[in-house]
Amino acid sequence: MKRNHYFLLCGLLLLLAGSMQAQTEFNPVTPPDPQVPVFYYPLTVSCNPTTAGSASGRGNYAPGTVVRVSTSANAGYIFNHWELNGEPYEATTASFNFTTTDGKMDFVAVYDFQPYNPSDPLMDVKSRLYLASEPEGICTFNRTSGAWVEADTYIALNVTNADQWYEFTGWYLNDVLITTEQSFNYLANYNDETLVARFCQLPFTPSLPGDPMHQDDQTDVQIYATGDANEDGNVNVTDAVAVINAYLTEDNTGINVNLADVNHDGVINISDAVAIINIYLNSQ
Repeated sequence: MKRNHYFLLCGLLLLLAGSMQAQTEFNPVTPPDPQVPVFYYPLTVSCNPTTAGSASGRGNYAPGTVVRVSTSANAGYIFNHWELNGEPYEATTASFNFTTTDGKMDFVAVYDFQPYNPSDPLMDVKSRLYLASEPEGICTFNRTSGAWVEADTYIALNVTNADQWYEFTGWYLNDVLITTEQSFNYLANYNDETLVARFCQLPFTPSLPGDPMHQDDQTDVQIYATGDANEDGNVNVTDAVAVINAYLTEDNTGINVNLADVNHDGVINISDAVAIINIYLNSQ
């Protein structure tokens, strides 16, 4: 239903833009192309039987995102193979990198029951797990970087004391996104590994006039108009498309929520996109 709203409103936007162009004076400047909406699709990871082990990698991802999918066996079970959407999948290891698509992505780790034999030797393989941040020194962690971990076991990781002017974007291993959650359980490998917590710097937010700590910073602050959802300095069709995309995907990444909520009802939806178009037309 949301996609139908999207295409209907996009058609209305094009109609309004064409009508406005016919009524105004000739303008040789070509308007910017509308942003292409980005849709996110769910990826699930589970075990069969459900008591056989644990799995990680689930989340909502844009197509083309590289995600780490992993599973770890409980006592009495041994990993057999992966299935994707009910069909055998090509991965043969308990952990692998998967590039997301634009459709259904249901991974199942299939296990065989293998009763414990007291005569079997116990494996005690350990490796070092290093933790780092980008930019360096932005945060601390709940465990010491470089500490020994037991292979094929889940390690609880958490970002702590993050700098308030930076936003966490995800955990990465060898430049591959593992998860966007700050806290998660990581399946330790048999080799030494380095996990990197990446951050991006937030735009400067001016403090209140009564705050003496930032009075000198006010001269460089750019004030954006209501409706300028993408903060490019203009209120136009591109902002309306960005608001529609945020409404359809339920993801406000890339837009200023306060500026996009034109009617100030606390919700970003179609009404705000229409209001932005009205602001754009009335300004011409």
